[in-house]
Amino acid sequence: MAKLHADLVNKEFWYENITLIPNRLPDFERNIVDLTALFTKRVTLKTPLVSSPMDTVTGSDMAILMALTGGIGVLHYNFATLDEQIKEVERVKRFEAAFVKNPVVLGPDNTVGDVYNIAKKYGFYSVPITEDGTLQTKMIGFVSRRDVRYQENMAIPLKSIMTPKNDADGTVKLITANRRDTLDKNDVRAANRIIRQFCLDTLPIVDDDFHIIALVTDSDLQKDMHYQLATKNDNKQLKAFIAVESRLEIARERIGKGNDAGIDGIVVDASVAFKEQLDIARYCKQNFPHLDVVLGNVDSAEMVRSIVSEASAYCDGLRVGIGPGYACKTQQELGTGRAQASAVWDCAQEAKRLEGKYGLMPIIADGGIKIPDMPNSDVTKPGDITKALALGSNSVMMGSLMAGLDESPGEKEFDYETNRMIKRYRGMGSLEAMEQRSAVRYGYDQNKESVRIAEGFVTEVPYRGSGYDFIPQLIAGIKQSLQKQGFRNIAELQAHADIRPMAKREK
Repeated sequence: MAKLHADLVNKEFWYENITLIPNRLPDFERNIVDLTALFTKRVTLKTPLVSSPMDTVTGSDMAILMALTGGIGVLHYNFATLDEQIKEVERVKRFEAAFVKNPVVLGPDNTVGDVYNIAKKYGFYSVPITEDGTLQTKMIGFVSRRDVRYQENMAIPLKSIMTPKNDADGTVKLITANRRDTLDKNDVRAANRIIRQFCLDTLPIVDDDFHIIALVTDSDLQKDMHYQLATKNDNKQLKAFIAVESRLEIARERIGKGNDAGIDGIVVDASVAFKEQLDIARYCKQNFPHLDVVLGNVDSAEMVRSIVSEASAYCDGLRVGIGPGYACKTQQELGTGRAQASAVWDCAQEAKRLEGKYGLMPIIADGGIKIPDMPNSDVTKPGDITKALALGSNSVMMGSLMAGLDESPGEKEFDYETNRMIKRYRGMGSLEAMEQRSAVRYGYDQNKESVRIAEGFVTEVPYRGSGYDFIPQLIAGIKQSLQKQGFRNIAELQAHADIRPMAKREK
């Protein structure tokens, strides 16, 4: 077990108040360090990074980035409609999958413009053409990007440009694979061989009656080879969770539609873990037992004990942190919450104590990760992340750190006062965010007039460029931190970390 210095026991402390002491002589390279960690009881991450369900942080682009780089994203629910969140789930699930089941199809009388609309919505141009534009009829042709690339007339019907199933003389022209040789065996390698043999972009999978069953794309196979750390399900789809409200009567529909779209779990999103969250977890497990459930937020051993003792069979992970966020002011406004580092330690220790009786309960450190953002500074310093892991968290959830990336919702702007690019970022407890759906997160009835106390605010964060550059640097930094301390993995860090108070430097 990690060693917490006596001066920190029963004290409140932030990440900035502690340091990790190297006591070993490393005898391995940085790339040897393994950051594999549990997000929930059944979801394993290759990197312990999670993007927060905030409307200026995690949409589908961020969820895709996080999953490809070994973490996971939690899609926020602060959309105008439920269906908007579900469309974001669909974008993630369609991004990379060995077998794209129930593919989007069109009919012969659909137009080139319809293909472009699909590309705008889902990001791909490859579309099977069926007799009536549904999955219930036979495939009669196929349209790919090369068929529409130079078409200027958006009204051209697809039957005039598609690759037909058969030539005029009846010879089979469209290359396909039968489901019994591929999908039914979950054997993407057979499909891959056909794609390589015929230099295809997309391979349709059909049944004996030539109904389209699934697609396999060359781009997905390339992504699979390039992103070795990716967090995926058995069908090679990227994993994603959605945030749901902490009120059962309104969370039911979101959970059901999310399940239909292929989510891997839910995060019951609230500033503090309401008692009703236990009912939501129970409902989810009874109706959708394959989904994992994360509850929160909590910040004390007592709260952990209450949830674990009552709902360990329904809960698969706990979010820790009340009021530590960059754009959160719960502690200042309401006088409640606590220093995040001590909260993580307290909750992780209690989860460990209860493990023998109730089983494993992964801890997610949510908020309070700070990185220097002065002009020309290195913004990929991962010290707080390593500290959170050393204190016992299994993964680290971040908002402000991710909000400055290209993949977060919103556009970058130039700030003339600081002479740098920025992106807007807001706490979900801000009055602006609560005008949509996030008021539920703070215990308000969305449909009733009530006095609302702002627990967050709108601010800005430095623009940090592409996450595909930023996240790998962050991962390398975490690995280097563990290497410096002589630890090859997170389990060793948590077992032997030497956590001491950080002395203030004399100026």
